[in-house]
Amino acid sequence: MPDGQRPLARTDRGVSMPNMLELNVYPYEMLTITNRGRAKLPRDVDRTRLERHLAPELFFDIFAMEIHEFDRLPLWKRNDMKKKAKLF
Repeated sequence: MPDGQRPLARTDRGVSMPNMLELNVYPYEMLTITNRGRAKLPRDVDRTRLERHLAPELFFDIFAMEIHEFDRLPLWKRNDMKKKAKLF
């Protein structure tokens, strides 16, 4: 490296990207939309990806697939499924 600089050490080895971006998990009832509108969500909730705040087991119960399978679906299909689950 020029000027005697050392290369930066990699601190992310063995840590996958999804683990680095883990979101807080909340109960389904706290994330759903009702006819009267959505209750106030916690500040750290990503309103565009409510499904990401579900526990993996609960996600599977609601969508009948793993998160990585859900991610491979076309956007229109994901949005349709989220609407049916009241998470849109």
